[in-house]
Amino acid sequence: MFKVNFWTDRIPFITLFGLKTSVELFQEKLPRKTIRHLHGTEFNVAQISVDNLFRAVSSSHSQTLWLGPGVSNLLLHAQHDSIQGVASFTKSIQYAYMTHFFANPLSVLLGESRSSDVFQKELYESIRNLDSFRRHAEEELDRNNFETVKLLLNDDEFLRDTVIAEIKRGRTLLKSVVATVDLVSSLQLCVNTKSSESWPAIYTKAMAGELRNSVTIKDILLAVRKLSSDSMCNMLDQLADSPLRGISTLRDDLGRLESEKDTTDPLRSEHDTHHRSVRATVVAHKVELSKHVSSLSEHDLSYSKLVNGVDSVLRDYFQETLITPQDLFLHEVLMYDFKSPHRDVFAPKPRYSIERALSSPRDYLGCSCCKGAQHGLSSTHPATSVLYQLYLESGALINISDLWSAFYTIIGSEDAVDEDAEQERALYVVLTPNARSFG
Repeated sequence: MFKVNFWTDRIPFITLFGLKTSVELFQEKLPRKTIRHLHGTEFNVAQISVDNLFRAVSSSHSQTLWLGPGVSNLLLHAQHDSIQGVASFTKSIQYAYMTHFFANPLSVLLGESRSSDVFQKELYESIRNLDSFRRHAEEELDRNNFETVKLLLNDDEFLRDTVIAEIKRGRTLLKSVVATVDLVSSLQLCVNTKSSESWPAIYTKAMAGELRNSVTIKDILLAVRKLSSDSMCNMLDQLADSPLRGISTLRDDLGRLESEKDTTDPLRSEHDTHHRSVRATVVAHKVELSKHVSSLSEHDLSYSKLVNGVDSVLRDYFQETLITPQDLFLHEVLMYDFKSPHRDVFAPKPRYSIERALSSPRDYLGCSCCKGAQHGLSSTHPATSVLYQLYLESGALINISDLWSAFYTIIGSEDAVDEDAEQERALYVVLTPNARSFG
């Protein structure tokens, strides 16, 4: 440090601190005297990069596993609250996939192998104990398919063929859900809605089965019905490659209407507020308001029918694709939606683990000497554990002499010599100052 101070008038030294926090929180933690010596530069976190990463992971064409709404909300909220970087977010997603494939034995069904080594007897029993299997069997019973349920319970070959078909069907349906999320995100850019949501937020709603009747869909459909002809042309051009059926035909019909109109003004549908007005009349010193709808031209009437057709196509598509993924058979295989592993790893609680280790050291040491003393104090426990448990049994004021007497009563032996007593006293003197870390 002396050498650094010697060169400060000749060589400028700058210390950079990278802090992932807000300016307000940073100012609250530091004294004003320190802040006056700092030159701070604010960098906005690129939230869009994380959204793009989540979108790329969730909408891949080779997707076999999808993140559920619970774990998706957990990852996104953790990124928003702690402002973690893209690298940390990537590790969180990788851990989710690793947890599913390493901790869920049913994940072998996502592979391409159909050999007998995969479909073992234990796998069949695991499938029959799933909640989705029970619900699937109940649905078959409601349809009076008693023979199918009997085969599912007793015939392993029939169950294997059913599982393979349902896995393929579930993948197709979940890919349709993600394609609908892409469509909704594109529609938000084409129409003016009251509120716009990010792609991950729409995905989370869709995977929870809440997107079909959500305010997001209602606002989009309402805005589509109010679009003028030029805005409708732009929207249909954007949806040319979408899976919507009949969009190309509607686009051709709209182009024909645009060519037939005799004005430069865009066509407007019957749902547009341009055709509606409010009139105020005074009757007997009272103001009465009445709604007035202007008459539509022939071209506007034709355009209104086309807009209603677009609305019907969108409604039918949303009704068909926006399912509830949790109702799918074998959704436990196709989706990962457990939050507790992520909380334990990325938001650990070390205090609880330390307290549990000090209270029950045998759970961590695995020794046989403490087998008979699972609860309470024992001379076989480590000295730190004994002192901690005595601390818990003490009151608000602790007498050091009494604490030593209790400690020596447990640790010491009746036939101990003076030299052993001195060693235990030295151990007590060392541990007592460290007891402050217990809280």
